Amino acid sequence: MRVECESCHELVSAGFALHAGALRATCPACGHAMTVPLTPAVAAPVCPKCGATRRGDAAACPACGLASSRMADFTEAHDAAVPEPVRAAWAGVAGAWSDPARHDELLRQVAAHRCYAWAAGRYRTRGGDPIAERQLDRLRRAAEATLLAGATVRRDTAALPYRATVGVLAVLIAAVVVGLVYAALARASSGATIAPAGPATGPRPGPSTR
Repeated sequence: MRVECESCHELVSAGFALHAGALRATCPACGHAMTVPLTPAVAAPVCPKCGATRRGDAAACPACGLASSRMADFTEAHDAAVPEPVRAAWAGVAGAWSDPARHDELLRQVAAHRCYAWAAGRYRTRGGDPIAERQLDRLRRAAEATLLAGATVRRDTAALPYRATVGVLAVLIAAVVVGLVYAALARASSGATIAPAGPATGPRPGPSTR
């Protein structure tokens, strides 16, 4: 069987042999030995609640204490609360793990439905896969951006009642000032009124003498 050598990149006819549970081929040109495992590597199981690595025979998660007998029920209940578009996007990712477009679609759905924790938990089940680590970093940055944007909106919303209160107080103060000015003008106007003329109070002239 002709194969491409990993070392010299020559297309050679290599002989195959079983060695320590793997298939080994030796390049006749450079002598490089290529080994292919017969069984795929299995990632260590992780807790569906916190993502910590655990032993398959452990009675509970060593990090959060979730019992192994309850992990399947926890996963089912947790997944049921996730919107269908997000779960469908994850199914697409699992079916085409190396396709960047599937991961982009999952991130878009996660951001739309705010399911960052759930998606991070799904990626952690991949046990340190390079693609999973890269997507976890993208999820973390997207979640931080969402939190910052939400904090800005909350600050603006909280400022609205304060500005409304200031406006009401300004109107009340203006009304009080106008009332005081009007009262002052009314008092000044009443004090300047001329009283009607009464009978003379001076000495009366006596009888004339001729």
